[in-house]
Amino acid sequence: MRAQENPSEEIVRSLTSQIQRVKGGEKLRLLDSLSTYIVSKTTFTSDTIVAETVQHALAIDSLRIATWHMANRIYFQNNITGDPEKGNKIFKEFLSTARKIKDANTLAKYYLEGADSFYFLEDHKTSVYYYDLAETYAQKANNLKYVGLAKLYKGGTLSFLGDFSEASQVLQEAGKIFAQEKDTFNSISAKNSLSILYGQNAFFQEAKAERDEAIALAQKIQSYAHLVSFYYNAATDARKQERHEERIANLKLALEASQKTRNPDYYAPGLLAAHVIAYAEVDSLELADDFLSAIEVAPEKFTQGRNREPYLDALKHIALAKNKYGQALTYGKEHLEIKQKGTHYEEIQGAEKFLADTYEAMGNKEQAFVHFKNFSRIKDSINSIQKTKALSYYQTLYETGKRDAQIASQKKDIELLATKNRLQNQWLWFGGFGLFTLFAGVVLIRSRNAARRRGRLQESFSHELIRAQEEERTRVARELHDSVGQKLMLLTKKTKMKEDPEMDLLAGSTLEELRMISRGLYPANLERLGVTKAIESMINEVDANTNIFFTNEIENIDDLLSKEASLHLYRIIQEVLNNMVKHADAKAASVTIERKSGHIEAIIKDNGIGFSYSEKLNGTQHLGMKTILERAKILKSQLRVDSMPNTGTTIFLEIPT
Repeated sequence: MRAQENPSEEIVRSLTSQIQRVKGGEKLRLLDSLSTYIVSKTTFTSDTIVAETVQHALAIDSLRIATWHMANRIYFQNNITGDPEKGNKIFKEFLSTARKIKDANTLAKYYLEGADSFYFLEDHKTSVYYYDLAETYAQKANNLKYVGLAKLYKGGTLSFLGDFSEASQVLQEAGKIFAQEKDTFNSISAKNSLSILYGQNAFFQEAKAERDEAIALAQKIQSYAHLVSFYYNAATDARKQERHEERIANLKLALEASQKTRNPDYYAPGLLAAHVIAYAEVDSLELADDFLSAIEVAPEKFTQGRNREPYLDALKHIALAKNKYGQALTYGKEHLEIKQKGTHYEEIQGAEKFLADTYEAMGNKEQAFVHFKNFSRIKDSINSIQKTKALSYYQTLYETGKRDAQIASQKKDIELLATKNRLQNQWLWFGGFGLFTLFAGVVLIRSRNAARRRGRLQESFSHELIRAQEEERTRVARELHDSVGQKLMLLTKKTKMKEDPEMDLLAGSTLEELRMISRGLYPANLERLGVTKAIESMINEVDANTNIFFTNEIENIDDLLSKEASLHLYRIIQEVLNNMVKHADAKAASVTIERKSGHIEAIIKDNGIGFSYSEKLNGTQHLGMKTILERAKILKSQLRVDSMPNTGTTIFLEIPT
């Protein structure tokens, strides 16, 4: 008699057997079910079946299912195998295909997993960009869970970048969403991220309060992965306060919890290294050696790739504790080099401090000072008074929000009583105030009418100026094309006949430059291709000729805009892209244009350095932004610019149709 099978194995075997007997759409349906079951209900130790699902979905043109499971493959590489480089490669290679689908929910999932791959590779600025995209699509899909996840992961990332105030605000928003959705698991995650944020800023009491609440919830639902993180972060806070017994006790709890997770080996290298460092720092070198040996039992798994960094961290600390300064420096420098490739400011700061301490122990005051200065510079730049005050403010708001729920009913009772008295007093007050209001109203109306007339005149002048500019640009473009362009084309043909390579090259490049100038003056693609294709062509040209990585989702709007309106929309996007290339220092950008009921919605977003919109608008040197605003008025559209220094820029344009 055969031993009883695991229920998961029975389900996988049954679905696999059915898949082998069918083809086409039915096969894809079963593959989709099997892949979904493996990802959500098993330990997901291989992505072979998921990869087969993607391949079959692409073969029969089901892009949505292919994109969904490609996102699962990215998750597998990021979180199961611990190979975010491979996950990131999968994300980038499939991105152009994923962008073709219209399903917002699937795109939200795809961008979430892609953002995670950038996060694990410590390209935090780009990860924030994709978390924002994921949130945008999750909102379109009305998927509050994904909105919350995008905010949660973005908040954790911002804390690593040192943007504490925004991180605190975003994490609290995520927590509210999960509480509303009764999502205990992710509520715990939000509390975890907040506790880390508070610990980073030495708000240890607040961090402990959040963590203790979350630990109780995690124990209740047996979320061991959360417990690993909580105990490890408690150990980190204890280390900062030099509570070494408490630190080691929490590391032991973290290691115990990790053994009950789906993937203990994922946590083992970092936790074992943390034990080595803790025991080395309290001079328990025998115990430190024992934990180092536990790491080196599986060198290929525990000391290479992403695990190289915690291994080096352990080696350098144990070398310093044993006064082996040469080894400590070698390991310390390699460790710092790895950390400097990322943006974990606290860990870079710690690596600099370690080298300062090592040189100090060697008696090399000069080098010790160099690294201590680096340590101090990072510390001062991140822990500025302004950021700490902002974090305190948002933390206060959070605590106030908790108390608001308790006193809300009392406020309502008070307001009901106050309303009765207010009504009696208002009738007396309005009588006397009415005469004054009438007189003031007449003066105010006259003043407003005069201001409106001046505004209309100014607006009319601006609009006429823009129209005159476009007419002049069109005239010059045609002159260049019909006159100079024709002569240059004739010159190019003659130089080819004379077989003079240098003259041929000069004539050809001059002709191409002239064509580029002519296209800049008047986009002929608008007439030939329509505004939709003309905008796509412009974006592709910027994408090909700059280091900015572009994504775009552009619906066909040719039938919704007049010729003049099409030109103004094209010019607005052209000006925004020019500003982005010149000033934004962005790595990634997106352009979305959608047909809505009664209007067109255009969103242009980048992850650059941002700017102060009010300063740009009021400055005499920034006519480009003013021109964008004037063109938006001509289109009778609503324009909103969301940007602040170091936060990227998002431009919303809503054009009535």
